Formats: sequence, C-alpha cells, structure tokens
Amino acid sequence: MKRQTLSRATAAALLGVAVLMGGGKSYASHADDVKATINGFHAALTALDLAKMDAIWAHDDRVMDKEPLAKAATLGWEGTRKNFEGSFGAIAEVKVTQGEGPHIQVQGDTAWAMGVAATEGKLKTGQVFGGPVFEADVFKKQDGHWLYVSHAAYVLPPQ
Repeated sequence: MKRQTLSRATAAALLGVAVLMGGGKSYASHADDVKATINGFHAALTALDLAKMDAIWAHDDRVMDKEPLAKAATLGWEGTRKNFEGSFGAIAEVKVTQGEGPHIQVQGDTAWAMGVAATEGKLKTGQVFGGPVFEADVFKKQDGHWLYVSHAAYVLPPQ
C-alpha cells in the first residue's frame, strides 16, 4: 500500500515539474510556435502590414533590430516600429520566403533562430531589389506567445 502511494506521489511530482518547466508542451511544439512567429514576420513584410508586425514584437526598450540595408541597429520598440513604417511606406511590393532553416533552439521562455530568406520586391520609385538575406533572431515567450526581441538581417553576396 505504501509503495503504491509513493509511486503515485512520485508520478504526480514528475508531471508537475514537467508542466512547470515546459508548460506541458514538447520542445518540438515550442519550436513549431517559434517557426510560426517567423512565418508571421515574413507574412507581415510581404503584406506590408504594420498591425501584423506589431503583434509579433515585444513592445519595450530592450528590442533590437538591424534590417538588411540599415547601417546600424535600432534599439527599442518605438524606433523599430518607425523603421517598419518608413520601409512599408517606401516599398510598393515585396515577397519574402524562407529558404534555409530556420534553425531554432528553445530554452525555457527564450528561443533563438537563424536562417536565410529569399526576398524580391520593388520600391515605389520603381527600383527592383532582392536576393538572399541572412536572419538571426531572438524571441521571448510572453503571455503564451513567442515575440521578437531581436532581429538582425544582412544581405548575402550573390553566389
């Protein structure tokens, strides 16, 4: 009788620890959720939709963003959002598709990823742009959602 009670208590304790550590989700499930956030970023860019971009970023002063043609990183959500407003105002159309990756790692409420996206588009001036872009991202889980806290993108040289 005591052995059965001890086994049940041990099983309950292990289940409790698993739920606390992973929220009851598997590593693969968290990685899939991070990938969905990355896909949401690419969809927001392709749609030139600032509201969709707002939904996938943390809105605080710790946010960091470095877009492909920027000379320096932007710190804080307000500056990052202004950069997206400016970019979306200058772009007539753009298509972003995931190429290599994303390669995702998750540890607790933090995740990071890197990959290469293919871009093609046209500015409102008529200038065409495109090519492979290397992306490195950091995410935090907040209120059950994975949000960008850092994004660095660099145009790769033609091969």
